[in-house]
Amino acid sequence: MAKKRKSETVPKGMQAKFDAITALTDQFAQDHLNTEYAELMRLATAALCRKRPSPLEKGRDKTWACGVAHAVGMVNFLYDSSQTPHITASALYKYFGVGNSTGQGKSKLIRDTLKMRQLDPEWCLPSRIDDNPMIWMLSVNGFIMDIRSAPLGAQVEAFLQGLIPYIPGHKEDSEAIAAQLKEINGPIHQQRETRQQSSRKTGQKLNKKQIAEASKLLYVLKISIFDGPLTEAFVKKNPEMSRVIEIQGGQTLKELHGAIFAAFDREEEHMYEFQVGGTGPNDPNADRYVLAVAMDDDFGTKPAGDVAKTAIAALDLEIDESFGYWFDFGDDWWHQVSVEAIEEPAAKVKYPRVTERVGASPPQYAEF
Repeated sequence: MAKKRKSETVPKGMQAKFDAITALTDQFAQDHLNTEYAELMRLATAALCRKRPSPLEKGRDKTWACGVAHAVGMVNFLYDSSQTPHITASALYKYFGVGNSTGQGKSKLIRDTLKMRQLDPEWCLPSRIDDNPMIWMLSVNGFIMDIRSAPLGAQVEAFLQGLIPYIPGHKEDSEAIAAQLKEINGPIHQQRETRQQSSRKTGQKLNKKQIAEASKLLYVLKISIFDGPLTEAFVKKNPEMSRVIEIQGGQTLKELHGAIFAAFDREEEHMYEFQVGGTGPNDPNADRYVLAVAMDDDFGTKPAGDVAKTAIAALDLEIDESFGYWFDFGDDWWHQVSVEAIEEPAAKVKYPRVTERVGASPPQYAEF
């Protein structure tokens, strides 16, 4: 069954605060937006009221109303002039009588608290669901794919698991189709190729001789962006953003990061890490390879290694295996790295190198 709709239910002690803030957001939606925005802003306010402790307990109603409106607008590209409805961020701040920096600060706090991001399926306007690629991109057998192009059986299973809001092309009768196919065929069990079968997950590491041999090989990796601060217009124009990079086994994850950084034309360095062996972003079963300064952090599972000291060969990668690369822990650029081939390197060639580019490089800091 699809995920249940978020609720406007709030604790009794927060009801007055909820009413005061939503009165402001409802009026804003009536003046400049529509009923869809009004509902999402009410749901976001309710979610904040249910937090323990709630951030809404302190601060002025109009400031929080401004932050909620701005946060929901960020998810749905409200500040893109090609969209309807549309309003500029400065006009939004002015409407609520809040300074730009204050409005931005509250919006950032709300987005962090509710884990909102651009194209977020949880906070997308219902009318935009069909055109939101993030709603339909799922991990199948370790690969990111658009479930709309998958067989009907896989779509039904994704719907039953609550991963998609309805079966593509069958919005009104998804429940009936799912029930019928489930009765006829039974559940579809999608195979997940994880590294639990690998030597790394069974506690056996490659020995020095094995690493030395693998270090001589060339790894052909396809790096695809599947999430990040992307504008809707950019995603429509560039539905795929990928680069193919060749790198030798003896080179490190730090060198792979440098190649990806350059391949996507980025300008400013940030924290990053590689996640190997998981089934999705921040999978607790994945091995995390991080910067030296993060080796002793308390985030997630204990790091498996330092990117500057971990050679590609030491990961014991196989053809068709995929792993994750997370860049900039604030803006959260997520990439899938797929092993397309492992072969002998060419003579007199400097690695790593980019051999294929699909799609333009997205701006590192998009203007919404």
